[in-house]
Amino acid sequence: MAAESGRSLNSIALTRRKMLAGGAATVAQLPALGMTTAAATAASGAMTLAWHTAMAPRWLDPQDHDGTATPDNFLTALHDALIKNSGTELYDHPSLAEHHEFDPGGKSATFRLREGIQFHNGEPVTPEDVKFSYENYRGALASTFKVKTEAVDIVDTRTIRFRVKEPFLDFLLLVGSSNVTGAGWVVPAKYYQQVGPDGFKRRPIGAGPYKLASIEPGVKIEFEAFEGYYRPVHTKKFTMVAVPEAATRLAMLERGEADIIYGLPGELVERVKKNPKLMLAPVLSGSFWLELVGFQDPKSPFHDKRVRQAISLAINRTAINDAESAGLGRVSGNWINDDVQYGLPWPELEFNLEKARELMRESGHPNGFTVDWLTPLAPFYSRGERVVAQLQAIGIRAKLQVMERGVFLQRIQVGMQQWPGVQLIMHGARIGGTWANWYESFFQCGGFNAADRVCIPELDAKLDRYNSSIDPADRKRLAEDVQRAILENYYLIPVFRHAFMNAIGPRIAARTWQDVFPTITTGYAYPWEDIKLKE
Repeated sequence: MAAESGRSLNSIALTRRKMLAGGAATVAQLPALGMTTAAATAASGAMTLAWHTAMAPRWLDPQDHDGTATPDNFLTALHDALIKNSGTELYDHPSLAEHHEFDPGGKSATFRLREGIQFHNGEPVTPEDVKFSYENYRGALASTFKVKTEAVDIVDTRTIRFRVKEPFLDFLLLVGSSNVTGAGWVVPAKYYQQVGPDGFKRRPIGAGPYKLASIEPGVKIEFEAFEGYYRPVHTKKFTMVAVPEAATRLAMLERGEADIIYGLPGELVERVKKNPKLMLAPVLSGSFWLELVGFQDPKSPFHDKRVRQAISLAINRTAINDAESAGLGRVSGNWINDDVQYGLPWPELEFNLEKARELMRESGHPNGFTVDWLTPLAPFYSRGERVVAQLQAIGIRAKLQVMERGVFLQRIQVGMQQWPGVQLIMHGARIGGTWANWYESFFQCGGFNAADRVCIPELDAKLDRYNSSIDPADRKRLAEDVQRAILENYYLIPVFRHAFMNAIGPRIAARTWQDVFPTITTGYAYPWEDIKLKE
């Protein structure tokens, strides 16, 4: 797991290490950090983020969290959680809950809310809101929480306890790692029930550092600092605007129309480096990999392991990293980041066209075959184009399918019916927590983002054993066995871990890019409340 913040107390850091190891008792008596209200430090000024693709309405509702990092860019402005990732603080950063306690046997977790916290409509945040949010959560890993939870008890006006049916050692890590699940994020129960999920997405109310001022669906969101937040919020007005064209985003930054931009392609990096007013932020972030849709079907050309291996050998990962991330990404061998619990380090994968062509001949495809579509996660179309071009060297002919991100995410959650014929999907994700969160979302039979496209029952059985085990050594062995089987059989084909190339304008107060992008769990710039403008 990535290094902890130097600000953490030694006792808390020890607690985290024990938790991540599946260890013994943890009682996290966390200090009420940052209890100064925003009113004590008046927010001022305005900043604009140029987002790199269209905005999906679901990203404004933590109840619909899709288990990846994307929604957190929005949720961390509008909403808040019991505990969460925050900058370099991993998963147990005190948020709506000022402290929490975890049962030594992994059977319960108790949270005590901060005194006086409110939603943006002035209503208090109560244990009833926490209970509603948890019990009605329907996003990624919702089924896991429902199966394992025995009861949610309201202890008093500020205290809530979660009881599970069997030891659930990952409970705190899952609830607090926001780019895994939204189960720990709290919505106002009364308002949510009044307007329903669709109404909530149109006019969300949260308890985060910013409240909604106006929204142009899919295009623009304007926020105002929430004076009732329990931490100082430094910038008064905050706008997120969708700008899919990279050159336009950069031009906005150069003209002062944007202060932070996301997703610079490699060809624009030098332009940022040469501008003394701008600051490049190459955040090592998510991994990209290929899914060979329906490879379990004997009729699919992907069913033959030799074909899958040939595809891997035909990918020049170093060239993709150089072109897409100016060489600042990482050519690693695993599709699961190795900075999560039990993520398995794996050697860099080989690029060998001669060997790939030989495997294609041995598999009965000396002249290759046709792939109907290769569909990359939006807006990373150029790296999809590079893979299409590289596969031509071994006779695999594919067409690139461009799909808006919200549509892409919706389709992968539906399943095979949305991906007929012979298809490749180029996924990209940054998921925190543990290796299992990646597996459960993108590989498990019926997984949130895998649906019925991927299913290896014998590996799911090992995951079940992992989840039921309380022996750290046994859990680690099972985790590595599963990852090794995926990689050795080329069930998924890792491409590279990209540097999410962002840039910062001159109005932001920052000595280094890490001042704006401190997080170790995603490529985005939150905590938003901490960002300051120059005076």
